[in-house]
Amino acid sequence: MTRTHAVVAAAPGSALGPAWRPRPAAADVAADVAQVRDAFTATALRLEQLAAAVRADGAAEGADILEAEALIARDPSFVGGVVDLMPARWREPATALVREVAQRQAASLESLESEQLRARAADVRQVGRMVVEHLTGSRPVAPDGDFVLVDDEVTAPDLLEHADQVVAAVSARGGANSHAAIVARSLGIPLVVQAPADSVDDGALLLVDADAARLVVSPDEASQATARAVAAERAAAVDAERAQRTLPAETVDGVRVTLLANVASGVEARRAVEAGCDGVGLLRTELGFLDAHDWPRQAEHDEHLAPVLAPLAGLPVTVRLLDFTNDKKPAFADASALGLDGLLAHPDALDAQLAAIVSAGRGVDLRVLVPMVVTPDQVLTVRLRLSRVADRMGVAAPSLGPMVELPDAARAAADLAEVSDFLSLGTNDLTAAALGLDRTDPRFTATLTLHPAVLDLVDATVRAGVAAGVPVSVCGDAAADPSVLPVLLGAGVRAVSVAPSRLAAVRTVVRQSEIGRCVELFEQARSPGSASGVRLGHAS
Repeated sequence: MTRTHAVVAAAPGSALGPAWRPRPAAADVAADVAQVRDAFTATALRLEQLAAAVRADGAAEGADILEAEALIARDPSFVGGVVDLMPARWREPATALVREVAQRQAASLESLESEQLRARAADVRQVGRMVVEHLTGSRPVAPDGDFVLVDDEVTAPDLLEHADQVVAAVSARGGANSHAAIVARSLGIPLVVQAPADSVDDGALLLVDADAARLVVSPDEASQATARAVAAERAAAVDAERAQRTLPAETVDGVRVTLLANVASGVEARRAVEAGCDGVGLLRTELGFLDAHDWPRQAEHDEHLAPVLAPLAGLPVTVRLLDFTNDKKPAFADASALGLDGLLAHPDALDAQLAAIVSAGRGVDLRVLVPMVVTPDQVLTVRLRLSRVADRMGVAAPSLGPMVELPDAARAAADLAEVSDFLSLGTNDLTAAALGLDRTDPRFTATLTLHPAVLDLVDATVRAGVAAGVPVSVCGDAAADPSVLPVLLGAGVRAVSVAPSRLAAVRTVVRQSEIGRCVELFEQARSPGSASGVRLGHAS
């Protein structure tokens, strides 16, 4: 019987396929202390080997997540917590104690304020499951062919180990900022969370529609036919978009839009170039250092930047300075080290990154982006240090600009433009802050950028850039949303930066748009009666 469930989308897309549950219940087994320690070590090695394979393919972000889980498996407090329980509870199977300690440590992490640390609770539970798999010899074997991965908690290793077969994933736990969601988006795998995974039988046919936030179990023949038709249309559209990747991102009335990419790894950079990007509008630098124990040195920055910049030779590339925030907080950083103020309070760390950026960026048209800016003085402080670093290296200082992602920065856009070479609108944080939402709120979507209060801030920033002769780009998720992009074009945005997987679709939207109609949509969305999140049609 067909059942339809409302779910939360964590990675976009839709797919049809049979369910596979990778963790069938396994009997508990007894084990001695040496066997338990060996199981933790074997789990760490398994994760490290998978990380090395993933990194060799250029997926640095996924490799970083796996390496962090390997560190959890090697954490003395984890294995020690299990071993300490064994003498007094010798009648209980060791696997039960592993699960107990994993759950206790995960619960402790989930009680913390930091979103990043709360997200690591899933990593701890995953390591515990892998240790149990090793002790019981019950490591799951994937079926032949494609499948929909279904579990109480889908994790990053699940997706990375079976990336060639997983067409979609269904998870009871998790959210849009979980490690699994990050990996799913990078792999182009639709993922839904807050789903009734326990009620899905192994092998059941599933329609996972993250775009419509629904999960259909045993869809009827008509729904299956529709899903297959949609998949065929999407494949045809991808083929058509690939054929057009050399065409300019130009509206029907001849307005050119610069099409940039958001990247953090070498594989993303390569995919962006293959998709015909005009450059990189946002190169994230902090993701490789979330498990660092101190501020990164220049050599460490060089190591992370080199593989990302290599495919981008000759193109404009905007490298963002370390953006450590509450949901991206490294192990060494307390509250005083977060945000731009934290970076400015550690000038040696700032200089180390600036030197690495200038050195590694010799082969590209380099720009430096300053995150979480509020005042012109912050931009000027970074510009002074950048000039000094460039002078010492005997090169010209690259362009410098702020990320406008706070309402106060948008309101001060005219002053910021006077001291900047460009402005970059970060619509994710800007929208969340303007509407009083947390970015991790399941209700947060790119379409909320259509709220009049947010569009007023976008308008102020674009107008400030035009008045000062300073280019303005948008690098948030709103730029990739086909219902929001025409409105941004109507606001005067002429450069957007999106995920590599979205470049072709964005190019198509631009080429179907007409600026006069876009302006009408922009004015309509800004009107007092416009509701937040209203989905407007294509401007074609």
